Amino acid sequence: MKSHSLSSSSLAEHAKSFFTWSLAGAAIAVLSFAAALPLLAQDERSISIDLTQPGSGTVPTVSASAFHIRYAATDAAQSSHIDRIQGASRAPLEAARPPAAMAAAVPSVPSPGFYPSDLAYFGGHTLTQMESNNVYVNVRSCGSVKTCWGNPRQFLRDLNASNFIRLTDQYTGTSGNYGVGDSVSASVRPVETAIGTEITEDQILALVHEAASEIGTGYSHEYHVFLPAGIDTCFAGDQVCYSPNHPSTWRFCAYHGFVDFTDIGHVILSVEPYQNVRGCSAAPPNPNGALADSTNTVLSHELIESITDPDLDAWFANNSLLVEGAEIGDLCQPIGNKGQALDSYVMLNGHPYELQLEYSNTYHACAGAP
Repeated sequence: MKSHSLSSSSLAEHAKSFFTWSLAGAAIAVLSFAAALPLLAQDERSISIDLTQPGSGTVPTVSASAFHIRYAATDAAQSSHIDRIQGASRAPLEAARPPAAMAAAVPSVPSPGFYPSDLAYFGGHTLTQMESNNVYVNVRSCGSVKTCWGNPRQFLRDLNASNFIRLTDQYTGTSGNYGVGDSVSASVRPVETAIGTEITEDQILALVHEAASEIGTGYSHEYHVFLPAGIDTCFAGDQVCYSPNHPSTWRFCAYHGFVDFTDIGHVILSVEPYQNVRGCSAAPPNPNGALADSTNTVLSHELIESITDPDLDAWFANNSLLVEGAEIGDLCQPIGNKGQALDSYVMLNGHPYELQLEYSNTYHACAGAP
């Protein structure tokens, strides 16, 4: 059913210095944030999807899919090797293709040496003209988008207007545009399982199918599915999960990937569970608050990995065993401080954010600018 409406001392010193020079920008950001409508921005078209009614939420037929997880900073994720690729159904990858020539920014390594973490190109698609479509699940269970997740729409706008996003140009071969389009407000009935209160993979795929049928498919859209606090989600078998209340299966914070539906075709998506929990959250101090910055840094991770590797067959590390299969964000995922990520402080479009960096083949390092 659908309807439309308009609608630790060194860290502390570092943060103190950052806040001093960004105070004016932060004040503007706070005022803008506070002026937002309770649920959605004024210029945003919202599409409502209700999967709680009898007969709704039928699982669509899927011909292929694959998803890449962002590891959680949990004992379950660190104690055993969990494949980054989940739910895969596709042909084997071709051998890596030589990347396009890039201007040397740092000294080359004498042969036969190599940079072990550089991303290799496997010939797949990248995204150059794409809009994010945010799918907010069961918003009223936590009040509003602001109180559930912060302000992901504004963050995505600031990211697209910043120099930070230009890091991806070296992989896509052009200066891409990644705006924000229509959003979805979705009602989904959670399922009680042995893990906890879940929105299942099948329910997520049914929801994305409904949203993409209404808004669009292909490489010009990515659907970011935001789950509220208290909701778990797992891949088939319930062993690889986002499950803060069931630690033995809690292995990821979020994931991105693709699904091919037999009726509507190719869809790019990410799944963004509630991030303000130890294991996924951004360490304080947080310029936008712990809730918003924890949401934003993981959203950035998934979005930029989708741009550079939407079908999990484009850009990822393949030069050394230790980082094999890691994508642009995985290589720069910061260490945890008791389950909280020690992210960097950056300015995006004049607004301060706490954000993880991304890997640059140009610098052979994690960077915040091209």
